[in-house]
Amino acid sequence: MKTRWSLILIAAVAGAALAAVPQNAGPDGLVQVQSRALSEVYLRPSTDVSAYRRILVDPAHAELQKGWLKYMNSTRDVTRWLSPDDAQRITDEAAAAMGTAVAQAFKANGYETVTEPGPGVLRLSPSVADLFVNAPDLRSPGIQVGITRDDAGTGTLILEARDAVTGTLLGRVVDRGTASEVRHFNRATDVSNLFWFEAMFRQWAANCAKELQAAR
Repeated sequence: MKTRWSLILIAAVAGAALAAVPQNAGPDGLVQVQSRALSEVYLRPSTDVSAYRRILVDPAHAELQKGWLKYMNSTRDVTRWLSPDDAQRITDEAAAAMGTAVAQAFKANGYETVTEPGPGVLRLSPSVADLFVNAPDLRSPGIQVGITRDDAGTGTLILEARDAVTGTLLGRVVDRGTASEVRHFNRATDVSNLFWFEAMFRQWAANCAKELQAAR
């Protein structure tokens, strides 16, 4: 009889523990919430995001899709091959544009930008993975023009939000983005590609800021 009651008590405690954790919680404690504008949004349950009115934005990180450089060079004449330095320049420009877009979007939604962690500070870490830039041109004398169709490129846009003091992960956004262009066929240059990627980053960052505001 004592063994039976012991098993019942253990089962009851275990059931209570499971009930306290949202059943769709991931290993990091975040749960997915519905979003009309973003592919995937995850938030930590019971977090009072209204307590965060300041942001600290980490330098953004960009990473080209694996094999992008090799693929690009296989589609063009050897005189127009891209170098690893060209690839690094493209990722650096994308990262800088993304970081600026995040800072501006959250500022437009009433957040104050700071440079040091502190109470009430939300640490934002933006990144873009699988970055694919269509028809990049070369930084060289003479005119190098590529033709791209429909879009300037794509990427997986990610934003993680943490408590700046404790480092606790409070939210994550994962969104597949396309740098759309207007005409069916477009002349592609470094300037035009960056313009469309900047537009994509701005729209995405605005959606992220609005999503966090809605969570309040």
